[in-house]
Amino acid sequence: MSQIPHSQALDEHLQEMVLALHAAVKGALPHINDDPALVDQAIRDCEEILDVVLEGDVASWIGTS
Repeated sequence: MSQIPHSQALDEHLQEMVLALHAAVKGALPHINDDPALVDQAIRDCEEILDVVLEGDVASWIGTS
């Protein structure tokens, strides 16, 4: 089976997004009780990342537009 063009670039970009989400959550969880502002910022960061994913502008992610 041949690989779909640009699928490697897309996989890498989505992996970076998942890692960013993971980092935001991992960084905030230990502070859930003692630093609500940090947790709120992590939630905003996650929302921003997910908004980009849901927008689905794949061409811009892989540099084909």
